[in-house]
Amino acid sequence: MPASDPTPPRPGRDPGGRVAYLPPRAARARKLILRSQLGLGWIVASALFGLVILVAGVLFLTREDRPGPPWARVAPLSSLPAGAVTEVAGPAGAAGRVVVVDRRGGEPRTFLAPAGPCPVVAAGGGFARPCAGQRWDAAGAPAGGRGAGEEAPPPLRRVPARFAGGDLYVDPDGAAD
Repeated sequence: MPASDPTPPRPGRDPGGRVAYLPPRAARARKLILRSQLGLGWIVASALFGLVILVAGVLFLTREDRPGPPWARVAPLSSLPAGAVTEVAGPAGAAGRVVVVDRRGGEPRTFLAPAGPCPVVAAGGGFARPCAGQRWDAAGAPAGGRGAGEEAPPPLRRVPARFAGGDLYVDPDGAAD
């Protein structure tokens, strides 16, 4: 008859009483089973998954902070000469409007203006649409000097602008500082 003395726990047994010990033969069998389940397909799949994560990370980090809505791309920076006033087509959703970009100073200033028969150009410190006889001051307010019976042109509305990835973006609904 076996002795009733409790035998000391085997190494690998935790204090809660759960068994964490596998006999050597079972341990070898378990390793064989895991090796057979994790074949070359799993290695290839995990490598491809890692590659997908790497590519997504690179694309995220190199997107050049292009702004999302409500910002709209209006022109590449290369089409806006430094030291000049340039008129470009307005963003989608701003029908009948053009963007006037003033790069004569340090920071570029952008204005929304109604489309006209000719482009808005620099005129002294302000702006003008010569073929229509329209003039604005540097802040975009209609300038004086109109003839008798001429009505004042609508003001140019200053809008925020941002350069990203070599393109000019404007917020047509925003108000510039």
